[in-house]
Amino acid sequence: MATLILIQKRKECARRRELFEKKREQRKFVKDVLSSWDSSKSGDLSYEEVSKWLSSIAQGQPATEDEIKWVIVMANQKRANDFESASIAPAEFSRAIEAWMSYRECKREIDEIFQKYDTDSSGGLDRTQLTNLLGELNDGAQPTEEEVEWVLKHADVIGNGVITKPELAKAVSVWYVHVAEQEESQRAEQVNSSKFCSAGPCTVQ
Repeated sequence: MATLILIQKRKECARRRELFEKKREQRKFVKDVLSSWDSSKSGDLSYEEVSKWLSSIAQGQPATEDEIKWVIVMANQKRANDFESASIAPAEFSRAIEAWMSYRECKREIDEIFQKYDTDSSGGLDRTQLTNLLGELNDGAQPTEEEVEWVLKHADVIGNGVITKPELAKAVSVWYVHVAEQEESQRAEQVNSSKFCSAGPCTVQ
C-alpha cells in the first residue's frame, strides 16, 4: 500500500515539475515577445506591433491587413469592433502564434485556391466565388444561397462579408462538416423509409 502511495506521489511530483517548466517557458516566451515588439511599453501588442511581430516570423514578408485582423480575432477569441485600436494581451500570445504558424504552413495551398477562384484578385472570395468553390468541393453540386450564408456566418470571423485567405481553412472545414451531416441525414431517412416500406404500407395497389 505504501509503495502504491509513493508511486502516485512521484507521478504527481513529475506532473507538477512538468507544469512548472511549461509555465516558465511561457513566461520566457511572453517576456521575449514584449521585449522585442512592445515598443510602446504598454504591456500588450498593438495592431502595428502585431503586424511587425507576424512579419518577422514570416521571414520578413509583410503580413496583410486581413492576416493581422484574423490573428487578432484568433487571439482575442472575439471579433473586434475597431481593429486599429485592438491589441493582443500576453495571455493571448500563444493562441496568436499557433494560429499564425498553422496558417503559414498551408499558405501555398491557400494561394493556389485563391488564384483559381478569386477571379477579380480582390483578396477575398465573395458569395459567387465562394459558391463556385463549395460546389467543386461537393462534386459539382452547387450550394444553396442559404448554405453559402451559413458558411460565411461561421467562417467570416473578420466580418467583412467575404472569405479571406486566413479564413479559407475554416470555410472549407465547416462546409465538409455540413455536407457530411446532410449525407448522414439522407442515409437515416433512406433506412427509415426502407423499414417502413418493408412492413407493408408502401405496397402499391
